[in-house]
Amino acid sequence: MNGLLTLIQQLLIWGHLILVVAMAVRVIMRRLPVGATLAWILVLMVFPYFGVALYLLFGERFLGVKRAQREARLRFVFRDAPVSPPSAVAIDWSDYHASAEPLSRLEAFISGIPPVAGNNVEFLQSAPHIIDSLAADIKSAESFCHMEFYIWQPGGETDKVVAAIEQAAARGVVFRIMLDAVGSSAFFGSEAHKRLKDIGASVVKACPIGIIPWQLARYDLRNHRKTVIIDQRVAYMGSFNLVDPKLFKVDAGVGEWIDVMARVSGPAVPQFDAVFRWYWSIERSEPLLKMSGQPVVVVGEALVQVAPSGPDVAKESILNALLQAIYGAKYSVDIVTPYFVPGEALEHALKIAARRGVQVRLLVPEKVDSFLVRHASHSYFSSLMEAGVSIATYGKGLLHTKAVVVDNSLAFFGTVNMDLRSLWLNFEMTMIIYDVATVRSLAEIIESYRHDSEVVELAQWRQRRAVSRFFENITHLVSPLI
Repeated sequence: MNGLLTLIQQLLIWGHLILVVAMAVRVIMRRLPVGATLAWILVLMVFPYFGVALYLLFGERFLGVKRAQREARLRFVFRDAPVSPPSAVAIDWSDYHASAEPLSRLEAFISGIPPVAGNNVEFLQSAPHIIDSLAADIKSAESFCHMEFYIWQPGGETDKVVAAIEQAAARGVVFRIMLDAVGSSAFFGSEAHKRLKDIGASVVKACPIGIIPWQLARYDLRNHRKTVIIDQRVAYMGSFNLVDPKLFKVDAGVGEWIDVMARVSGPAVPQFDAVFRWYWSIERSEPLLKMSGQPVVVVGEALVQVAPSGPDVAKESILNALLQAIYGAKYSVDIVTPYFVPGEALEHALKIAARRGVQVRLLVPEKVDSFLVRHASHSYFSSLMEAGVSIATYGKGLLHTKAVVVDNSLAFFGTVNMDLRSLWLNFEMTMIIYDVATVRSLAEIIESYRHDSEVVELAQWRQRRAVSRFFENITHLVSPLI
């Protein structure tokens, strides 16, 4: 009996060793960032068999065989389809930030979407204001409304949106609604979902999780976008999930979520719609790429660029754009993000900017709803502050706005957090804003947050408890995987 147990133990040890070596070779050959590669090898070695299972589930950006096949067919059929009608407004780059033109070329190379002028961008701050504005635009819809959210939690203020949809649908407006299968899981069993189905609205689960290998996809590759397009006339985009902050995660102990949504009109709206149509076509396996053919309408002066990102496009696409902007900063870089786990490349860019005299300011919430993210985020604070980066914490709720403003004349705004999950894995939507007046209106919102924030002092930060520093260092080791 003892001999049999010994044999089983040896088989398990050798089996684990063979699996670790095989998976480690696979990780190395994928040429991930160094931090991610080392973190995965550590997980594989420390957790027998379980580490291999974790890598198979979360280690590669796999969205499912069937989805990949649908996307390949669509790319072949619509390989020459335009993203949007060309803008009739010529761009004089001398009126913009020195980094604007190369940044726009970089993003156009990655996504195929050029910048367009002639837009109007209005920033909406409070949840009631966002929902009332959205409901009013939906009620005035004439043809269609496309909606995409990570989280839709029915109840409270959001019932106004459901009522607006019902009213517009009664007039023949077509509604296509794409909600993340995990983030909005509670919605699909709700009364609100039933009401939408009853009026003929098409509601689909984005990034569904299968239970068989043919459909299996990573649980943590999520559709994190929040976008609404109405008649290719107006678009909403930003950080706001369709929730009532007074009802959403009230037991999390972080306060109400603070968000901003941009209401966009002009030539950029068909670009937002084109992105939605592409992903809808993949999720539903039905082509929806035909645009309305409406002429481009110039309604303002804002030059913006639609920048979608996700696991199906170039690796670290939005990260590369952010790095380009930060390295081109002359005077200031202001970052607002609820989750800050930047990784090596972004951390070094911020340090270099601060050391060459750029005023780098990071604004994060005092409390976040994730234990791991909180400690992983804190693990970066000391080295950043030592390099000259100013860090402040917002104390009146979970500051969920995501924005980067460079030199008060160039900005990134949308759904991307400054963490590796947003930068590498999730489907995100960013609007790069080149128009100085629009950027400054966003900068004013960021400045208003500072009135309710407290600057972190380096000397005091160094005196925090040893147990906190221990958890920070532990989570820092696996931060590339969070």
